[in-house]
Amino acid sequence: MVWDILSVCGWPIAGSRDDAPKAPRVTLVQEQSGVDGSFLLAMLMTNHLKRSVDNRVLLFAGHHNAAHYTAACQKLTFNTASAIQSGHLRIVDVLAELYNGRGSTGGPELLQLISTQLAEAQNPNTLIIVDDLTLYATVHPVGGENSVIDFVEQRLLLQTLASDRYFVLKVNASECYERFCTCLNDLADVVVDVGPLPSGSFHELDGILTVHRKQSSAYPLISTLRDPPKTLLYKVHDRLVRTYVPGEVGIKNL
Repeated sequence: MVWDILSVCGWPIAGSRDDAPKAPRVTLVQEQSGVDGSFLLAMLMTNHLKRSVDNRVLLFAGHHNAAHYTAACQKLTFNTASAIQSGHLRIVDVLAELYNGRGSTGGPELLQLISTQLAEAQNPNTLIIVDDLTLYATVHPVGGENSVIDFVEQRLLLQTLASDRYFVLKVNASECYERFCTCLNDLADVVVDVGPLPSGSFHELDGILTVHRKQSSAYPLISTLRDPPKTLLYKVHDRLVRTYVPGEVGIKNL
């Protein structure tokens, strides 16, 4: 049995019917140590661009450099060079900005960089990806996590109220960022935990995805409740990402 990761996360699939569900406005990807969640970001990017010629993607690359993300998309057989040339895909290499600053660029300057780029990106149907937010908290000399949380609440989400803007925020789910992740959890419509196999390395699988989706409701208090989590095992191949259900025939019950 194979489930599509994007469908489980609530994202409509490219080529699906016109009455497909609307994509979640805020998706939080929590990446644990020992795994690389960039494959999920690459899937979201390529799927969003394939859904419509009017769609745009703005990626703030802070965990890896820009070349890593373009390679991840090309591994999924998506031509990033054409998308970048046409303006449909824009990658802001935050690590390059940090390096070129030679010590003068910190958290406040990087957050201002995001604000400036968002103000310039006025295209509708834009997917905005920030990878990863823990970087900005680490290099912020004064406010740290509090400043990044305020930035996400007040300047990233509240000031970008257009219904055709979607956000994917990735964070490091280490214990030292537990409070940080908890605050971001409250803001997200979908939370995706990307973790390693609890039994250790296994050649047929790369890790586990656990998806928590917020229940849709017209009442604010009820809307904070989440549906029962869904768990998938995944393996990243050269042209696709295969998923399995725990306990499935041929796969150990991990």
